[in-house]
Amino acid sequence: MIFIKMFQGLPQFSGKVPLEHWVSRIAINTCINQIQSERVRPEIRQADLSEEEAAVVENLATSSEELTPDKQFASRQLVEHLLSALKPVERLVIDLLYLQGRTVAEIRKITGWSVALVKVRAFRARQKMKQQLERISMEEKR
Repeated sequence: MIFIKMFQGLPQFSGKVPLEHWVSRIAINTCINQIQSERVRPEIRQADLSEEEAAVVENLATSSEELTPDKQFASRQLVEHLLSALKPVERLVIDLLYLQGRTVAEIRKITGWSVALVKVRAFRARQKMKQQLERISMEEKR
């Protein structure tokens, strides 16, 4: 779908920016539009987590050893649950910053946001994820 949009918009490419940035902008906008079209954003509840995931939430902070494959899978699912509760732009900044390992300057170039806006969105997204994780932990203690 992104390549179709790229080829359809090729006559609009002015060459003022590198082709890589232009294509990445198309990809990011397409992804944001797709995520926004997914209206349902279920709230994460303790009941949504498996016993394994709940155990991982509790043990991750205290465990310094390498996780077993089943715990790695549960951890990945938990992170996906936490990310799904974020707004599309928050999810995008977390993905670019932490999952893809991009720098703030690279994210600024890709998204067109200011450095301050990138940092603010990353901070707010981290706070939301932390609050969601605390809610899950509190429900687990009950």
